[in-house]
Amino acid sequence: MKHPEISRWTRHEEGSYAAEASGFSLVVHWQPESAGRRGFRWVATSPEGVVSRSPELHEEIELAMAEAEAFAAAGGEPGDDDDEAE
Repeated sequence: MKHPEISRWTRHEEGSYAAEASGFSLVVHWQPESAGRRGFRWVATSPEGVVSRSPELHEEIELAMAEAEAFAAAGGEPGDDDDEAE
């Protein structure tokens, strides 16, 4: 499992978390149950204003944070999950 840099994330009053990474504005928020699914989802806004969203929900907030950070570090390209054994 990849680990996020927790110190960069700030909790907002409504419960979401936000961070800046590699020029991207990142937000992780809880999505209540819908169609039998619930979890944490991230949103990344590039320096150019392009908004991207996580393709899936995560059961753990740390996973959503780490995926958002990896997305930003890759310049807005989907990450490679082959190294999950770390």
